[in-house]
Amino acid sequence: MADRTLSISIVTPSETAFEGKALSVAVPGSHSPFQVWYNHAPIISSLDIGVVKIEDENNNVRYYAAREGFIEVLKNNVNIVVQELLPATQINAEAAEEDLANARSVSDNGDRNLREQSRKDIHWAETRIRASRLQREAS
Repeated sequence: MADRTLSISIVTPSETAFEGKALSVAVPGSHSPFQVWYNHAPIISSLDIGVVKIEDENNNVRYYAAREGFIEVLKNNVNIVVQELLPATQINAEAAEEDLANARSVSDNGDRNLREQSRKDIHWAETRIRASRLQREAS
């Protein structure tokens, strides 16, 4: 059988966070989440804060919490650049719950900039919690 895998690279400003082969990758596209499979059409898209799901060649699934970035898909090469990528196995769900509670308490503030930052902090905490939960359910 021919190799029907994607070559995936995920980088952050500080490191190459993931590099390897996979059957598919699902990402939080800015307009809508989407999944990339072998022979996917070329695309460049922005990404929002959200969960990245990678299914490897052995059908093992790994989840990550990712901050904003972009994805480029071309000839079965998937390049993803994000501000931050956390493997779900390394996420402290209790700390994320605390961050969520703190961000929600700030969201009622009248300052527009604080509300916007609080909205992003809420989304980031919820994403970390979701990625952690999905990884536990997949194990």
